[in-house]
Amino acid sequence: MILLSGCKETKSEAWYKQHPDETYAVYTQCLKDGEASDNCEFAHRAALMFAQEGQPGVKEKFEAIFQQEAAKRNAVT
Repeated sequence: MILLSGCKETKSEAWYKQHPDETYAVYTQCLKDGEASDNCEFAHRAALMFAQEGQPGVKEKFEAIFQQEAAKRNAVT
């Protein structure tokens, strides 16, 4: 018997830290879906790094994600 799984390949935190575009896509999808997978956790960690230390253009894109999430949290409280 063969079981098919819909699981996505898990990328490492180091991989996400080297791929800002993919990190952005995965992390924003995780926020949208509310998913709590290893990929989401690793993408979150990489997103934090990009928001703090990213290259111009990349840094601002990730800062905007965290600002939007903070605004959503503040609107709820």
